Amino acid sequence: MTTMKFVLLAIFAITLTTHLSVPAFATTKAIKHIDLPDITSYVEAKEVFNQTTSELREKNKFDVTELQEIHIITYSLEKAIAYFSENMEGDQQVSAKEIAELVELVHVSAENNRASETEVYLQEYFEMANTYLEGL
Repeated sequence: MTTMKFVLLAIFAITLTTHLSVPAFATTKAIKHIDLPDITSYVEAKEVFNQTTSELREKNKFDVTELQEIHIITYSLEKAIAYFSENMEGDQQVSAKEIAELVELVHVSAENNRASETEVYLQEYFEMANTYLEGL
């Protein structure tokens, strides 16, 4: 009887532990913490894009504090990219949509305190942003 209780308790503990830990690693979508107004002009979008990219370039520790700062910065950056995605044409629009996907990866990885992923995605973003800025 004691062995049966132990087995049942072990199964319960494993099930509970697995159930509670999976969502922490499975988070792939951002949770909306800040509701910013949409950007409505090219000038504003370019200014926000430049400013937020500059702020992100200053991040190099990728500790919990910086990851949360990156997370917050990406809200504004996403608004600028959304403007370009909706209002540009041709290659610039296609590139803006690709950048939007990458910025979302930066956002989610920073939000979930995944330093290595955030750093990798940011480096990819900087490469794309440099090219994109040349065409603006």
